[in-house]
Amino acid sequence: MPKIIMPILFGTAFALLSTLATAQIYTWKDAEGNTIFSDQPHPDAQAIDLPPTNVVQPTRQPAYQSNGYGQPEDGDTAEQASYTSLNIVSPADDESIRSNEGLLNLQVQIEPAMDAGHLLRAELDGQLVGPALPANGQTSATLSINNVDRGTHNLSAVVVNARGEVVQRSSSITVHLQRTSINQPGRQPTAPAPKPAP
Repeated sequence: MPKIIMPILFGTAFALLSTLATAQIYTWKDAEGNTIFSDQPHPDAQAIDLPPTNVVQPTRQPAYQSNGYGQPEDGDTAEQASYTSLNIVSPADDESIRSNEGLLNLQVQIEPAMDAGHLLRAELDGQLVGPALPANGQTSATLSINNVDRGTHNLSAVVVNARGEVVQRSSSITVHLQRTSINQPGRQPTAPAPKPAP
C-alpha cells in the first residue's frame, strides 16, 4: 500500500508546484504606499512577467563495472576523484627492505583529508590486502601488510567507498622484500660430528 501512495503524493506535489510556478503574479501599492504582491488580481494591480523557472538536470552517473577486487575496469571510476594528492612517501620506489617477518609499512599522504565513508587500503600486486583505515581527519596514515613473501612487489595506496569501489589510487611503487631463508648458505643445519671410537 505505501508503495502506491508515495508516487501519488509526489505526483500531486509536483503538479501543485508546477501550477504555482506558472501562476500570474500581480503587484500594487496600498493606501500607505506599501508594495503588495499577490497571485490574486486587484483593481489597481499590474501583472508581472516572470522569467522562466530554472531547471537543473541531474548529472548522469557513469556505468561502473567491477573486476572482482572493487576496482573500476576500462578506466571508469566509481566516483569522481576528490583528492588532489594521494602518494606513498615511504618506502621509496625501488627500495630494498629486509624483514624476516614479511612486514611492510606504507606511509601515505592524502590531500585533502579523507571524506567520511571512505577507507584507505593497501594494494599489493593488484590485490587489496590488510586492514582498511577509516577517515579520521588526518592527511597522513600508516598501512601495514603482514607476512609478505620475499621478492619484488608492486604497492599502491587505494581509497575505496563503503561499497568497496575504488575512488582513487596512488601511483604504484616497486619494493624488494628480503627475508631470511633456511635455504640460505650457513642457515642449513649441519650433521652432528661423529663420536670418536672407544
